[in-house]
Amino acid sequence: MSNTAEKKSFGFYVIIFAAVLSIAAGVYFLSIHGTFGLDSTHNGVCFDPLIVGLLIGGAVAAVVLVMLRRYGLAAAVTAAGPGVALLVFVHKCYWYVVDVFVGIDEKHGFDPRFITFVVLIIAAFLLGEIAIYSRKTKAVR
Repeated sequence: MSNTAEKKSFGFYVIIFAAVLSIAAGVYFLSIHGTFGLDSTHNGVCFDPLIVGLLIGGAVAAVVLVMLRRYGLAAAVTAAGPGVALLVFVHKCYWYVVDVFVGIDEKHGFDPRFITFVVLIIAAFLLGEIAIYSRKTKAVR
């Protein structure tokens, strides 16, 4: 095993996994074009290119920062990208969530695509938060 691989710790791998989850969430959101629930209603369309840009761009920036060995900044980016994307997503999908809770879209409930995307983006955000507080490298002796 190489000497550089021995220096990496739990936080380093969490940064990488958070970046992969962030890219997966961005690609998934782009592939479904942010449409949930009844496609005929305007309330089910939650697409915003800013969400995709924050998810994929943040992950790419984090990987570049990891290559530059700026692990602390990379961890912050893996938390901030999905975090801000989640806030924009909540703003865009407010009416869809309200329709489901109030009962307008009661018999359909939440679309499985909506639940899948929410799980992906929250998991990426939480892993980014874990990466901030985790040790990225082991102490060299």
